Amino acid sequence: MKRITSLVLSLCLLSGCGVPSIFSGGSATAETAAPTLPPAPAAAEQTLTVCNAAGRAHASFKALEAYAEAQGVTLEYTEDLQQADLVVSCQAPADDGSWYNLASDSLLSAAASKAGLDPSASVTALPLGKTLYAYWADSRLLNALLGEGCISDLQNASWEEWSGFVEALAAWITEPAETSVTLNGTAYTLPTEVPAEAQNLTGIFALPVDGGYGSWGGPLYTAAVLAAGSEPTAETLEGPLTGLWSALELEFTNATYTATPDTEDWNDIGIWDVASCSQLLSWGNAVFLRASLSDILANTDADFAQNLVAIPVKGDYLEEDLATDEYNLAGLMNYPTLAMADWLAIPASADEEGRKAASSAILWLYTDGDAQKLLTETLCMITPWGTASDATTLGAQQVAQVSTGILPAAEVQTTAGADVWRAHTEGDWGTEDRDAFVQASTAALLGNQ
Repeated sequence: MKRITSLVLSLCLLSGCGVPSIFSGGSATAETAAPTLPPAPAAAEQTLTVCNAAGRAHASFKALEAYAEAQGVTLEYTEDLQQADLVVSCQAPADDGSWYNLASDSLLSAAASKAGLDPSASVTALPLGKTLYAYWADSRLLNALLGEGCISDLQNASWEEWSGFVEALAAWITEPAETSVTLNGTAYTLPTEVPAEAQNLTGIFALPVDGGYGSWGGPLYTAAVLAAGSEPTAETLEGPLTGLWSALELEFTNATYTATPDTEDWNDIGIWDVASCSQLLSWGNAVFLRASLSDILANTDADFAQNLVAIPVKGDYLEEDLATDEYNLAGLMNYPTLAMADWLAIPASADEEGRKAASSAILWLYTDGDAQKLLTETLCMITPWGTASDATTLGAQQVAQVSTGILPAAEVQTTAGADVWRAHTEGDWGTEDRDAFVQASTAALLGNQ
């Protein structure tokens, strides 16, 4: 188990540790131990009603299911916040009177301190942990297509190289032939014959379209928000959001919706969430899935997961798009994002028994040894108090990446990209779609919707 300092976790500005000069200022502080909490109390009742607004394919629900199994609790799900004991949220809710102040409970107040929050103020939610957000791919498939060394060059490719590679690979899937591509200035060749690892390929991107925060919220917008400067405006956002739209258009027009082995037609089912897309990735039907690592791990086999590698989300950003001196174009495109997995909150409408049931679940996740193993090893989360597991290949990769450089996720909830996607069935994208996306995203990022 590794401890990562809180400064490294925020990583907006960082120097040292071999981090490139796109990060500047600040330095790592001395490590401090997280407060110790007593064991979580037993659940006050045997049923916990959870609001599943975040989507039950998310890693947070695997964690809650583990709690329920360990403690003999039955989970019930609702989409009605007023009926819930516990709410899983993509952001800490505003202190608007709709939420129980967790700091008013002595144990939850101690948990807030452990998470680095100020219990002297109102605490509406506690964070579950952080996780890397990127395009995820099977390293065996990439190496079979391009050869050794390609992963690092994919990670550091320019937009022109990245988009050119995607388009070349899409054509290759339709008609395999020796095809030259350039990544990070290095020449690679797609093979004449289809390697065994690529036999099931039906497209490039597995594309979740459930509108969930994990795919369409703050992490997706991170580079555009950072490019727009510390005080974004509609003017400074327009260029970066247009560059982000190019990335989404590349996904939309090169996505796969065909599953093999196929026992049924997934197009008829219409369940295109991170769970089904994780299966497309693990079956080798898609090359890339843009998602949080912990969400993929909640929906794939552990052995397959150890071969995953992160390719940063790239966009068609221009030098003139930058309204900041803290990042350059390479920095915005060559690093994955460190995103919040989820927040746990208790509605003010929950009765006393419901609050006790929710508190027991939160405290179990914060104190139980098996819970810590699940979060840090199985789901590869970094806890709010800065511990992470390097016991697996993937966990060690994440620790190394966070210690080297990441982008801090933007804190915004918007499904503008997914909303635009739903308006189409044929992938015929144009100026109207781009403008609608930029306008809707700008309104959400500036708090105007």
